[in-house]
Amino acid sequence: MAKKQPEVTAETKQNIMEAYWELYTSDVQGRITVKMITDRAGYNRGTFYAHFLDMEDLQSQIEDELLPSEENFEKLKEATFSKNSQQIIEIFMQVDKSLDQKLSFLLGPRGSLSFQTKLKTTLKKMILKYASLDLQESESIVDYKAEILCSIFYATLCYWYDQGSRLFSKEEMIRLMLNIIFFGLTNSQISDRV
Repeated sequence: MAKKQPEVTAETKQNIMEAYWELYTSDVQGRITVKMITDRAGYNRGTFYAHFLDMEDLQSQIEDELLPSEENFEKLKEATFSKNSQQIIEIFMQVDKSLDQKLSFLLGPRGSLSFQTKLKTTLKKMILKYASLDLQESESIVDYKAEILCSIFYATLCYWYDQGSRLFSKEEMIRLMLNIIFFGLTNSQISDRV
C-alpha cells in the first residue's frame, strides 16, 4: 500500500477541521455527527478516524492550536521586562484573522468552556514559568500573583473579543492593557506612536 504524502494528509485533516468548525459555529452545534462532518468535507468516516479518535479529540485539537505557544510567551516576557511595547504588540498581532475569529467564538457566550479553561490554565502555567515573580515568597503567594496576572490577561481578551473589537483595534487594546499594567489606571505613558 502506497504511503500518502504528508501535505495531502495535512490538507485532509485541515479540511475535516474546517468542516467541523463551520458546523460548530452554525445553529446545529449540539447535534454534530461524524457523518455530517465527513459529508461536508467530502471524505468518508474512515478518513475522519484516521486523523481523530472521536469528536472530542477533534475539538481538542482545534482548541490546542489556539493556545499560546511557549516560544511566543518567552518573547513576550523579554519584551515586557524591557517595556518594549512595539515588540509586545507585534507578538500579539501575529495571530491571523482566522484564529481571531475562532478565539472570538470560543471565548464568547456560545463558546467552549473546555477551551476557556484550557486557555486560562495555559496562561497561568506560562506566567508561573516565565514571569518574574518573587520565588522567595510562599508558594501560595506566588500562585495568587500568577492567578491575578492570568485573570487580567484572560478577562481583557474575553472582553475585547466580546465588546471592544467593535470599538477599537487589537493594537489599541494591547496598548491600553500595557498602560494599565505598567502605569496604573490614571496615567497613560505608552505612546500611540510606538
